[in-house]
Amino acid sequence: MSLLRASSEALSSEVDIDDLEAGAQVENGDLLVRYAESAVLGHSDLTALREEVEDRLGRKALIEAAATVSAFEGLNRIADVTGIQLDDGLADESADFRTALGLDAYSGASSTKSQGRPGRAQNVMGIFR
Repeated sequence: MSLLRASSEALSSEVDIDDLEAGAQVENGDLLVRYAESAVLGHSDLTALREEVEDRLGRKALIEAAATVSAFEGLNRIADVTGIQLDDGLADESADFRTALGLDAYSGASSTKSQGRPGRAQNVMGIFR
């Protein structure tokens, strides 16, 4: 999100988080968002959405969408499992959009204390507790 904020400022462009969830004014963005959400959440409509993506955008786009969803979901799972923490600067800088997106409600958010100071594990095994 920090990269999104920095790039939008560099381009003098306003980014609305709610707009991102609606497809970000990208052609077929609404379909891609629905596909990504269904894939991540394991919804029963995934097969139908997969077919719709392939029908409307082609097989290559379906593969690209699946790879993108998989990559981001994998990174999120790794971050949650290892307890990757925010440093003071990033914790403070990201507080507004973490609140707007409800990110602090996720279990991985417990790695960062609310005052912006990361909680660190005392040893390697502490990462997994």
